[in-house]
Amino acid sequence: MNPSNRSFTGLSLLNSNGIGVFLCLLISYVASADPFLQKLEKATPANRVILILNYFDTCSAVTQNQAAAFRLLNTIDGIGEKVGDEQLCRYSQFIKDTYAKNSDLNNGQKAALFLAVGQKAEQNSDPQIAAVCQHFAGEYYFINEEYGKAFEYLLAADNRFRIIGFEHIPEISRYLYELAFNYYYFKEYEKAIRLLKESARYPAFSDNLAIQTHNTMGMAYAQIDPTNNSDNLRRAEMCYKKTRQVAASVGDLVWIGIANTNLGNVYTQQNRLTAALIAFRIDYELGKKFGKDRSQPYATAVKLARVYLMRQQLDSCAYFLRESKRLSLLKILKTEFGSDMDNEFYRQNYYDVARQYYQVIHNLPLAYAYSDSLLKISERINKRYDVKQLDLANDKLLIEKHKSEVDKLNAQKKTQQLLFWISGVVLALVALFFFALYRFVRTKRQQDQVINDEKEKSMRLAKQIVDDELQRAKADLTLFMDNLQAKDALIDTLNTDLERLSQNRKESDEQDMFVEAQQSLLNSSLLTNDDWEEFQRRFERVHPSFFVKLKTHITDISPAEERLLALSKLNINTRQMSRMLGISPDSIHKATYRLRKKLGTDGHSILSKLLK
Repeated sequence: MNPSNRSFTGLSLLNSNGIGVFLCLLISYVASADPFLQKLEKATPANRVILILNYFDTCSAVTQNQAAAFRLLNTIDGIGEKVGDEQLCRYSQFIKDTYAKNSDLNNGQKAALFLAVGQKAEQNSDPQIAAVCQHFAGEYYFINEEYGKAFEYLLAADNRFRIIGFEHIPEISRYLYELAFNYYYFKEYEKAIRLLKESARYPAFSDNLAIQTHNTMGMAYAQIDPTNNSDNLRRAEMCYKKTRQVAASVGDLVWIGIANTNLGNVYTQQNRLTAALIAFRIDYELGKKFGKDRSQPYATAVKLARVYLMRQQLDSCAYFLRESKRLSLLKILKTEFGSDMDNEFYRQNYYDVARQYYQVIHNLPLAYAYSDSLLKISERINKRYDVKQLDLANDKLLIEKHKSEVDKLNAQKKTQQLLFWISGVVLALVALFFFALYRFVRTKRQQDQVINDEKEKSMRLAKQIVDDELQRAKADLTLFMDNLQAKDALIDTLNTDLERLSQNRKESDEQDMFVEAQQSLLNSSLLTNDDWEEFQRRFERVHPSFFVKLKTHITDISPAEERLLALSKLNINTRQMSRMLGISPDSIHKATYRLRKKLGTDGHSILSKLLK
């Protein structure tokens, strides 16, 4: 028998268990030959996700070769099945489904690709992968400057991540950082800081992201209220030191230099010039050493020149100004110095430091020349800045408009879903609803009836109390007036008796004495001052606003006129009134006349209304 036939026959005789053992052996062999697969198999489930996402983002061997990428992903699937890591298999399938992002698709098409994969994940009941797809769709829309759609999907993804739980999303630090950076772009620094702090609490997606998280947080703190920023500058300083520490731990010299430059900027703002020099010198030396492979430290040289100028070390300032210009020329090769638009801020700083330096050394022609250059480039930067700010403002308005439209659509969608759900159960609940409504209405009516009865009872009781009080007041006033009238009658009786006795007396002296007693009795007042106070108190209980109205219409009314009108209000006749007040009837008529005269032409009607 042909050896190849024997091999085929042997393989055909393997049962399903034998095939499984063979595949495991094959995967183990492949994994042992690839350090990445070895590391992947030994990692924790959370780290496996981070490893494959990083690998398929950065390794050109798989991003530019789909066949090699899919062979590797199939091997990863086998590792996931071997170790029972279902999450690894899901992310492996996610990378396969979105692999087309490595082709020539534009950003809008890439966003659409992720949304389609996310919809497939929804159908497969995988909210985690669906949220990841929403996030990447939002990122591609952001790159494409479709900011409304970008934040719609980014925030929707963030909300789903929070529902799932950040601790269950292995690469969550990446998503939080990217959302924070988008907020930073729109100068919403507080939101960016909050998200960056959350990102820093979870395992870093990569060394570079760990560094950038602290650096971006420091930049956000440094941008908050620059005019009154001492506390935030201290926070920025702490973030930049953390950036430098993380960069040093992974040996990233570029980020060590960047962190030191940022620290130097903070120290300069705080006027800590020695610390600023040290920080800038570190970045400067690193740039000179590795500048051939990256960028020359011409911008840092200007910052060093500024610090030396602030310290009045003019020779050092001049040296670093020359070095800055020399290094910038090395960067742009044969192009004109400073023609690159990306270097406008560098040129602005250079012109500003040079202007100040030449002013200090009294070289006014050069100082004026650099002042003129500074003015021109500042105007150009300000124009660009104003345009940028306007664009950002318009973009924010578009985002808010888009969000409001999306919220409206979502609200309509939720309303429709709610109505659909209600329509499904309303038939089962209608009888119970109407029964409950009937019970509620009946109970409400009973309660309302009880409340109304209590209110009516309270009103009757209050009215009765008021009526009783008024009746008592009237009775007290009537009793008081009856007593006065009784006194008046008694005076009449005494007057009659005195007249009779005077007629029976013959002696003139005795007769004169009787006449005098009679006259004294007739001229006496029934309403003494004490009696008037008691009368007034009882009168006001029956007519509480009478005296107030009197003083309103007659501002200069006298106490005697008040008494006269109060007695008139009670329909006391002139004779009784004169007796009570101790004045003659004629005096009462005169007092009434004077009152009408005070009130003018309308006096009669006013008095009638008051005395009615």
